[in-house]
Amino acid sequence: MSQDLQEDRELVQRCLENDQEAFRLLLAKYRGPVYGLVRRMIRDEEDARDLAQEAFIRAFKNLVQFDLERKFSSWLFRIANNLCIDHYRKRRLSTVPMTRPGDGGEEETWELPDPSASPAEDFSDRERSRRLVAAIESLPPGYRVVLVLRHRRDLAYEEIADTLDLPLGTVKARIHRAHKMLKEKLARQDLDWIPRDDEDEKK
Repeated sequence: MSQDLQEDRELVQRCLENDQEAFRLLLAKYRGPVYGLVRRMIRDEEDARDLAQEAFIRAFKNLVQFDLERKFSSWLFRIANNLCIDHYRKRRLSTVPMTRPGDGGEEETWELPDPSASPAEDFSDRERSRRLVAAIESLPPGYRVVLVLRHRRDLAYEEIADTLDLPLGTVKARIHRAHKMLKEKLARQDLDWIPRDDEDEKK
């Protein structure tokens, strides 16, 4: 068992004993990742903040149902994702930004400009990143969320399957299809993009 998994298990056990410090520690540890995930799925900042807060409320309220043999983060991300799905259904939203400004230190991009690049090269990198984000935003929500979890949260296929409550084969198929659609969209703009696990080598 990893140290991180053991730490979360101990914190959850303390929470079940109504240890307020454990609640605070779990909230501090996962506030950023949960908000970052939701913010990339929900365009409106206020809605995203409310949904992230609701994810923690539901998690702590139903903590007694959590299986200590599982990863707490995957369970928490599933709650957040389900809230986003419900939000889509109610508002009929269809955007999942991969990068958004102002995530309290959590922000990053898939392709960062080279700090030593010239102004022209820096502009080119930023324009390339902008087009990449726009292409990702145009993907159907079901494909966008697997890319968020895979490339932004760096989850393994098994963790994504657990988080989304999907069969492992479905997750792999969606990621493969998302990569294909994204490359096709970028190719029409004369841009090449090769994901690090394009051949599904990383498990």
